[in-house]
Amino acid sequence: MKKVFVALCMTGLVAAVTSCKTSNNAATSTSELNGEWKITEVNGQNITKTKNPNEAFIGFDVAKKSMYGSTSCNRFFGELNADANKGTISFGNVGITRMMCEDIKTEEQVLKAVNETKSYELKGGKKLTLKSADGKVLMTLQKRSK
Repeated sequence: MKKVFVALCMTGLVAAVTSCKTSNNAATSTSELNGEWKITEVNGQNITKTKNPNEAFIGFDVAKKSMYGSTSCNRFFGELNADANKGTISFGNVGITRMMCEDIKTEEQVLKAVNETKSYELKGGKKLTLKSADGKVLMTLQKRSK
């Protein structure tokens, strides 16, 4: 009887520790979005070499629920809605500056991908993939070094 009781206690302890660890990882995943991410691909096309002078990137501030970035020409900003447990992410009320750009195609692709983003996948804290509602990869990003 004692052995059964000890076995049940151990099982309960393992379940409690595992459930605590899982919820902690989910919270950490969302906070790992914080900072700036260089956009390396949009719809499978490399965009690191454009005619525009700036690097395309997206920045996230999870605590403030905000996002900001550059299309490589114009800057944009908006609301961030992310849920690590569901792996969902979306952007709302996106605004953008309106400067003339030599490479307007890159800008159009980035903004379209931002508007269609519904989920994300984070790998090793350094690679971020943004996906559409049907799971199609829209953008691939790399964490910028500080």
